[in-house]
Amino acid sequence: GRLRAYLEEAQRTPSLDTSRLLDAAALLLDNWTLGARESAALARLLADTGGLRPAGEVTDRLGRPGQAYVYETTGVRRMLIMDPATGAVLGLETTFTEA
Repeated sequence: GRLRAYLEEAQRTPSLDTSRLLDAAALLLDNWTLGARESAALARLLADTGGLRPAGEVTDRLGRPGQAYVYETTGVRRMLIMDPATGAVLGLETTFTEA
């Protein structure tokens, strides 16, 4: 939909793999405050993305409960934290690991 097109434009690519989608989502969240419709659209887009796996319940850095989804590649672990009730993204963290 339109959100995917916006994120593809932001990343200057005709298609988004999981890593680029997470980069684009981080950029979006750094620059915009999403409403309920936009949060739901982003949650659907992320849910349809291959490579994210559920990692259970977590508490984000602000003390809010959330559901974590993890994407791992060589040397990098990215954790997306979402509010299970609203689908809003609470955080996106990148951890560099040993390759």
